[in-house]
Amino acid sequence: MHSFREILYRDYSASFGAQKRLDATVQHAQYEGAYPALPADARAAILDLGCGKGEWLGWMRSKGYAMLTGVDLSESDLSIARREAPAQTWMQENGIAFLESQTAAFDLIHAKDVVEHMSKDEFIQFLLAARQALRPGGVLWLLTFNAQSPLSTATRYGDFTHEIALTPSSAAQCLRACGFTDISVQGRHHCSSSVSGRVRSLLGKLVQSAARLALKVRHGGRAEEGGIDLHCTAPDLFISAAKP
Repeated sequence: MHSFREILYRDYSASFGAQKRLDATVQHAQYEGAYPALPADARAAILDLGCGKGEWLGWMRSKGYAMLTGVDLSESDLSIARREAPAQTWMQENGIAFLESQTAAFDLIHAKDVVEHMSKDEFIQFLLAARQALRPGGVLWLLTFNAQSPLSTATRYGDFTHEIALTPSSAAQCLRACGFTDISVQGRHHCSSSVSGRVRSLLGKLVQSAARLALKVRHGGRAEEGGIDLHCTAPDLFISAAKP
C-alpha cells in the first residue's frame, strides 16, 4: 500500500499546478518583507530545509551568501534548483534524517512552509535534530501559517500533506522544551504594492484587529511574553530561536 507522502511528495509542486510556479520577482519581494536582519557574516553556513526549487536560497545568493545548502525530497523540484545554481550543494533527502547526520555544522537553519507537514512527534524530533546541527549561537528560522489567524483552516486543509498547525504559544512551548533560547514569534502578512495588494492589506488588518480583540476577550488579556506575540492573528508566523 502506498503512503500519501510517497505519492504527493514525488512531484510535490507539480500537483499544485500554477500555484507553485517559480516567480523570483514575486517571491523575493515576499522575502524582503518576511525576514529580519540577515546574518552579518557572508560566510555563514546556511541550510534551507524543504528548499523546493531553491527560491529562498536564490534570494540569499543575491544578498551575497555563498555557503548555502538545500535539502528536499522532491527530485523534480531539485532538478530545477540544480539548473539555476549548479555549483551549489543540493541534497535529495529527508530533512530530519539529514539534520541528524550533522553536528554543529550550520550558523542558520531555515525552513519555510515545512513544519506543518510533520506529525507532532516528527516536529519535536526535527527541533532536537536542528539544535544538534546548529553551531553554538546558531539560529533556527521557521515560517509557517498561524493556526489562530482567521481562515487558518483554509490553509491547513488546502494542502492534503499538512498535519500540524502552530500558534505563537505552542511554537514557543516546543522550542523551550527542546532547549532553544532567545525565542521570537511574530506575525507576517505580505501584500504587494499594487492597488489590489494595498486593498488586501487594509482589509486584512481590519479582520486581524477584530480577531486579535476576540482572542484577548477569550483569554482574558494574558500577559505578553518578550518577543512572543501571543495574540498574533496575522496569516503567517516568523519563528526565530537560538542554540545556547
